[in-house]
Amino acid sequence: MAYVSLGAQRYKVERAWTQADVGSITSVAVLSDGRIAALLRRPASVLVLTPDGQVSARWPLDDMLCPHHISARPQGGVLVTDVDGHQVVALDGQGYEQWRLGMPEQPRWQEPFNHPTHAIECAGGGLWVSDGYGNTVVHRFDPQRQWLAALGAPGPGPLQFSTPHMLAGAADGSVWVADRENNRVQHLDVQGRYLGELRPLYKPMAVAVQTDGSVLVSDQTASLSRFDPDSGILLGRCRVQGVYGHGLTTALDGRIYIAEMLPDCLTCLQPV
Repeated sequence: MAYVSLGAQRYKVERAWTQADVGSITSVAVLSDGRIAALLRRPASVLVLTPDGQVSARWPLDDMLCPHHISARPQGGVLVTDVDGHQVVALDGQGYEQWRLGMPEQPRWQEPFNHPTHAIECAGGGLWVSDGYGNTVVHRFDPQRQWLAALGAPGPGPLQFSTPHMLAGAADGSVWVADRENNRVQHLDVQGRYLGELRPLYKPMAVAVQTDGSVLVSDQTASLSRFDPDSGILLGRCRVQGVYGHGLTTALDGRIYIAEMLPDCLTCLQPV
Protein backbone atom coordinates (compact mmCIF):
# COMPACT_ATOMS: atom_id res chain seq x y z
CA MET A 1 0.00 0.00 0.00
CA ALA A 2 1.38 3.42 -1.00
CA TYR A 3 1.16 6.57 1.10
CA VAL A 4 1.55 10.25 0.19
CA SER A 5 1.40 13.51 2.10
CA LEU A 6 0.08 16.98 1.37
CA GLY A 7 1.85 19.00 4.02
CA ALA A 8 1.07 17.59 7.45
CA GLN A 9 -1.77 15.37 6.24
CA ARG A 10 -0.91 11.83 5.15
CA TYR A 11 -3.09 9.79 2.80
CA LYS A 12 -3.36 6.12 1.91
CA VAL A 13 -3.42 5.73 -1.87
CA GLU A 14 -6.25 3.50 -3.06
CA ARG A 15 -5.55 3.16 -6.75
CA ALA A 16 -8.23 1.30 -8.68
CA TRP A 17 -10.44 2.24 -5.73
CA THR A 18 -13.46 0.64 -7.41
CA GLN A 19 -13.62 -2.69 -9.21
CA ALA A 20 -16.09 -1.19 -11.67
CA ASP A 21 -14.92 -0.53 -15.23
CA VAL A 22 -13.97 3.16 -15.39
CA GLY A 23 -12.13 3.03 -18.69
CA SER A 24 -12.46 6.35 -20.55
CA ILE A 25 -13.00 8.21 -17.25
CA THR A 26 -12.65 11.95 -17.67
CA SER A 27 -13.98 13.53 -14.45
CA VAL A 28 -15.41 12.83 -11.00
CA ALA A 29 -17.71 14.49 -8.45
CA VAL A 30 -19.04 13.71 -4.97
CA LEU A 31 -22.83 14.00 -4.99
CA SER A 32 -24.85 15.74 -2.28
CA ASP A 33 -25.92 12.32 -0.92
CA GLY A 34 -22.30 11.13 -0.61
CA ARG A 35 -22.20 8.90 -3.69
CA ILE A 36 -19.42 9.34 -6.22
CA ALA A 37 -20.17 10.14 -9.86
CA ALA A 38 -17.59 9.12 -12.47
CA LEU A 39 -18.00 10.69 -15.90
CA LEU A 40 -17.12 8.32 -18.76
CA ARG A 41 -16.60 9.20 -22.41
CA ARG A 42 -17.21 5.73 -23.93
CA PRO A 43 -20.03 4.94 -23.64
CA ALA A 44 -21.02 8.49 -22.69
CA SER A 45 -22.48 8.04 -19.22
CA VAL A 46 -22.30 8.85 -15.52
CA LEU A 47 -21.34 5.86 -13.39
CA VAL A 48 -22.67 6.38 -9.85
CA LEU A 49 -20.78 4.58 -7.07
CA THR A 50 -21.42 4.06 -3.37
CA PRO A 51 -18.77 5.29 -0.89
CA ASP A 52 -17.34 1.76 -0.81
CA GLY A 53 -16.94 1.64 -4.60
CA GLN A 54 -19.97 -0.46 -5.56
CA VAL A 55 -22.04 0.45 -8.63
CA SER A 56 -25.25 2.22 -7.62
CA ALA A 57 -26.52 3.40 -11.01
CA ARG A 58 -25.52 4.29 -14.55
CA TRP A 59 -26.99 7.38 -16.20
CA PRO A 60 -26.67 7.26 -20.01
CA LEU A 61 -25.74 10.39 -21.96
CA ASP A 62 -26.71 9.03 -25.34
CA ASP A 63 -26.73 12.27 -27.32
CA MET A 64 -23.53 13.69 -25.82
CA LEU A 65 -20.58 13.93 -28.23
CA CYS A 66 -17.68 14.31 -25.80
CA PRO A 67 -18.34 14.48 -22.04
CA HIS A 68 -15.59 16.53 -20.42
CA HIS A 69 -16.21 17.52 -16.79
CA ILE A 70 -18.86 16.91 -14.16
CA SER A 71 -19.82 18.77 -10.98
CA ALA A 72 -22.28 18.05 -8.19
CA ARG A 73 -25.29 20.30 -7.73
CA PRO A 74 -26.02 21.47 -4.15
CA GLN A 75 -29.61 20.17 -4.21
CA GLY A 76 -28.75 16.89 -5.89
CA GLY A 77 -27.83 15.81 -9.38
CA VAL A 78 -24.97 16.95 -11.60
CA LEU A 79 -23.88 19.32 -14.33
CA VAL A 80 -22.07 17.81 -17.32
CA THR A 81 -20.28 19.70 -20.09
CA ASP A 82 -20.28 18.37 -23.65
CA VAL A 83 -17.11 19.89 -25.05
CA ASP A 84 -17.88 19.14 -28.72
CA GLY A 85 -21.66 19.52 -28.40
CA HIS A 86 -21.19 23.06 -27.03
CA GLN A 87 -23.62 22.41 -24.18
CA VAL A 88 -24.10 22.20 -20.43
CA VAL A 89 -26.61 19.57 -19.29
CA ALA A 90 -28.20 19.35 -15.83
CA LEU A 91 -29.36 15.99 -14.45
CA ASP A 92 -31.38 15.41 -11.29
CA GLY A 93 -30.50 12.94 -8.53
CA GLN A 94 -31.95 10.03 -10.53
CA GLY A 95 -30.10 10.92 -13.74
CA TYR A 96 -33.02 12.54 -15.58
CA GLU A 97 -32.36 15.65 -17.61
CA GLN A 98 -33.68 18.90 -16.09
CA TRP A 99 -32.35 21.47 -18.52
CA ARG A 100 -29.59 22.25 -20.97
CA LEU A 101 -27.82 25.35 -22.21
CA GLY A 102 -26.06 25.88 -25.53
CA MET A 103 -26.72 25.30 -29.21
CA PRO A 104 -24.90 22.29 -30.70
CA GLU A 105 -25.11 23.61 -34.26
CA GLN A 106 -24.18 27.20 -33.37
CA PRO A 107 -20.88 27.52 -31.46
CA ARG A 108 -20.26 31.20 -30.70
CA TRP A 109 -17.03 33.13 -30.41
CA GLN A 110 -16.54 34.40 -26.83
CA GLU A 111 -20.24 33.84 -26.12
CA PRO A 112 -22.00 30.72 -24.80
CA PHE A 113 -20.62 28.28 -25.96
CA ASN A 114 -17.61 27.21 -27.99
CA HIS A 115 -16.23 23.94 -26.58
CA PRO A 116 -17.08 24.50 -22.87
CA THR A 117 -14.98 22.56 -20.38
CA HIS A 118 -16.72 22.75 -16.97
CA ALA A 119 -19.77 24.17 -15.19
CA ILE A 120 -20.50 24.75 -11.50
CA GLU A 121 -23.30 26.20 -9.40
CA CYS A 122 -21.82 28.56 -6.84
CA ALA A 123 -22.85 29.84 -3.43
CA GLY A 124 -25.79 32.17 -4.05
CA GLY A 125 -27.15 30.06 -6.91
CA GLY A 126 -25.29 31.48 -9.88
CA LEU A 127 -23.88 29.35 -12.68
CA TRP A 128 -20.29 29.63 -13.93
CA VAL A 129 -19.01 27.92 -17.09
CA SER A 130 -15.40 27.73 -18.29
CA ASP A 131 -15.49 27.99 -22.09
CA GLY A 132 -11.94 27.01 -22.80
CA TYR A 133 -11.28 24.73 -25.77
CA GLY A 134 -12.54 27.18 -28.39
CA ASN A 135 -13.22 30.35 -26.44
CA THR A 136 -10.93 31.84 -23.78
CA VAL A 137 -13.52 33.07 -21.26
CA VAL A 138 -15.50 32.14 -18.17
CA HIS A 139 -19.24 32.83 -18.35
CA ARG A 140 -21.43 33.99 -15.47
CA PHE A 141 -25.17 33.28 -15.37
CA ASP A 142 -27.75 34.34 -12.79
CA PRO A 143 -29.79 31.76 -10.81
CA GLN A 144 -32.39 31.75 -13.62
CA ARG A 145 -29.58 30.84 -16.08
CA GLN A 146 -29.66 34.20 -17.81
CA TRP A 147 -26.26 35.08 -19.23
CA LEU A 148 -24.61 37.95 -17.32
CA ALA A 149 -21.09 38.27 -18.71
CA ALA A 150 -18.17 36.62 -20.44
CA LEU A 151 -15.15 37.20 -18.24
CA GLY A 152 -11.68 37.42 -19.71
CA ALA A 153 -9.89 37.59 -23.04
CA PRO A 154 -6.96 35.78 -24.67
CA GLY A 155 -3.64 36.46 -22.97
CA PRO A 156 -1.40 35.87 -19.93
CA GLY A 157 -2.43 38.83 -17.76
CA PRO A 158 -4.90 39.12 -14.89
CA LEU A 159 -8.39 38.02 -15.98
CA GLN A 160 -6.98 36.76 -19.26
CA PHE A 161 -6.99 33.07 -20.17
CA SER A 162 -5.36 30.54 -22.42
CA THR A 163 -7.37 27.39 -21.72
CA PRO A 164 -9.75 27.80 -18.76
CA HIS A 165 -10.10 24.09 -18.08
CA MET A 166 -11.88 23.58 -14.73
CA LEU A 167 -13.55 25.59 -11.95
CA ALA A 168 -13.93 25.25 -8.18
CA GLY A 169 -16.25 27.32 -6.02
CA ALA A 170 -15.30 28.46 -2.52
CA ALA A 171 -17.65 28.94 0.43
CA ASP A 172 -17.48 32.74 0.06
CA GLY A 173 -18.75 32.59 -3.51
CA SER A 174 -15.37 33.17 -5.14
CA VAL A 175 -14.17 30.88 -7.93
CA TRP A 176 -10.82 29.27 -8.76
CA VAL A 177 -10.08 28.80 -12.47
CA ALA A 178 -7.48 26.35 -13.79
CA ASP A 179 -5.86 28.47 -16.53
CA ARG A 180 -4.00 25.59 -18.09
CA GLU A 181 -1.54 26.86 -20.71
CA ASN A 182 -0.83 29.95 -18.59
CA ASN A 183 0.47 27.56 -15.90
CA ARG A 184 -1.60 29.02 -13.07
CA VAL A 185 -4.93 28.98 -11.24
CA GLN A 186 -6.68 32.36 -11.13
CA HIS A 187 -8.91 33.44 -8.25
CA LEU A 188 -12.01 35.54 -9.03
CA ASP A 189 -14.49 37.10 -6.64
CA VAL A 190 -18.25 36.58 -6.79
CA GLN A 191 -18.56 39.34 -9.41
CA GLY A 192 -15.76 37.95 -11.52
CA ARG A 193 -13.04 40.39 -10.47
CA TYR A 194 -9.43 39.25 -10.28
CA LEU A 195 -8.18 38.48 -6.76
CA GLY A 196 -4.89 36.69 -7.39
CA GLU A 197 -3.40 33.45 -8.66
CA LEU A 198 -1.62 30.28 -7.61
CA ARG A 199 1.82 29.26 -8.86
CA PRO A 200 4.14 27.39 -9.49
CA LEU A 201 2.22 24.94 -11.65
CA TYR A 202 2.67 23.26 -15.02
CA LYS A 203 -0.50 23.07 -17.12
CA PRO A 204 -3.03 22.68 -14.29
CA MET A 205 -5.80 20.28 -15.25
CA ALA A 206 -8.15 20.23 -12.27
CA VAL A 207 -8.89 22.23 -9.13
CA ALA A 208 -10.93 21.54 -5.98
CA VAL A 209 -11.52 23.22 -2.62
CA GLN A 210 -11.23 21.27 0.64
CA THR A 211 -13.52 21.81 3.62
CA ASP A 212 -10.90 24.02 5.33
CA GLY A 213 -10.71 26.22 2.21
CA SER A 214 -7.33 25.01 1.00
CA VAL A 215 -7.05 24.56 -2.75
CA LEU A 216 -6.00 21.35 -4.48
CA VAL A 217 -4.59 21.44 -8.02
CA SER A 218 -3.53 18.58 -10.28
CA ASP A 219 -1.21 19.41 -13.15
CA GLN A 220 0.79 17.74 -15.89
CA THR A 221 4.00 17.21 -13.92
CA ALA A 222 2.03 14.86 -12.83
CA SER A 223 1.41 16.09 -9.30
CA LEU A 224 -1.25 17.11 -6.82
CA SER A 225 -0.55 20.36 -4.95
CA ARG A 226 -2.20 21.93 -1.91
CA PHE A 227 -2.22 25.73 -1.51
CA ASP A 228 -3.24 28.14 1.23
CA PRO A 229 -6.15 30.13 -0.26
CA ASP A 230 -5.25 33.43 1.40
CA SER A 231 -1.48 33.63 0.98
CA GLY A 232 -1.13 31.38 -2.06
CA ILE A 233 1.69 29.52 -0.30
CA LEU A 234 2.32 25.97 -1.44
CA LEU A 235 1.55 23.75 1.56
CA GLY A 236 2.38 20.34 0.10
CA ARG A 237 2.70 18.27 -3.04
CA CYS A 238 2.59 14.61 -4.03
CA ARG A 239 2.68 12.55 -7.20
CA VAL A 240 -0.42 11.18 -8.91
CA GLN A 241 -0.16 7.72 -10.42
CA GLY A 242 -1.26 8.36 -14.00
CA VAL A 243 0.17 10.78 -16.54
CA TYR A 244 -2.16 13.40 -15.10
CA GLY A 245 -5.24 13.88 -12.98
CA HIS A 246 -7.85 15.22 -15.41
CA GLY A 247 -10.65 15.48 -12.81
CA LEU A 248 -10.56 16.13 -9.07
CA THR A 249 -13.04 16.35 -6.20
CA THR A 250 -13.17 16.16 -2.42
CA ALA A 251 -15.55 14.61 0.11
CA LEU A 252 -16.69 15.88 3.51
CA ASP A 253 -14.72 13.10 5.24
CA GLY A 254 -11.48 14.41 3.71
CA ARG A 255 -11.16 11.87 0.91
CA ILE A 256 -9.77 13.09 -2.40
CA TYR A 257 -10.89 11.46 -5.65
CA ILE A 258 -8.80 11.81 -8.81
CA ALA A 259 -9.96 10.89 -12.32
CA GLU A 260 -6.62 9.85 -13.80
CA MET A 261 -5.85 9.38 -17.47
CA LEU A 262 -3.11 7.36 -19.22
CA PRO A 263 -3.86 4.87 -17.85
CA ASP A 264 -7.50 5.54 -16.94
CA CYS A 265 -8.19 5.04 -13.25
CA LEU A 266 -10.26 6.40 -10.36
CA THR A 267 -7.94 6.92 -7.38
CA CYS A 268 -8.97 7.68 -3.82
CA LEU A 269 -6.66 9.32 -1.28
CA GLN A 270 -7.86 8.31 2.17
CA PRO A 271 -6.72 10.49 5.12
CA VAL A 272 -4.79 8.56 7.79
